[in-house]
Amino acid sequence: MVVFLFFVVLAVWILIMSSVAGRRNKRIRALETSGVRGRALVLSSSFLTTSTTINGVRYEQRQMTLDIDIAGRAPYVTSGLFSIPRGMVEPVPGASLDVAVDPSDQNLLSVLGPGGFSGPWIRVGVPAPY
Repeated sequence: MVVFLFFVVLAVWILIMSSVAGRRNKRIRALETSGVRGRALVLSSSFLTTSTTINGVRYEQRQMTLDIDIAGRAPYVTSGLFSIPRGMVEPVPGASLDVAVDPSDQNLLSVLGPGGFSGPWIRVGVPAPY
């Protein structure tokens, strides 16, 4: 009986945590189009990564410390677990990354691909030639 109760509590905890992570990932994906664009200098980056897929797009998550620079605002430093488009950027210390920052929460940001092409570029593939 105790083992059954343990598994029920574990399943409920997993559902709650995945729901919270899903909402956060949805907000981060929305930043690609609605966030304030800026640049981030990677001050430190963990070598350990976790791969994740959000809506069919592959990301790697890394613990990093970033120096964020947005035009018209004072630069600031933030640390956390950030999702990086897999295979598009290499977040090594000293690298410069394009980011989109939530205007209401400066610590919530999305790391974009080169030149800020994370939106349709990642979801669909290489854009059609003009």
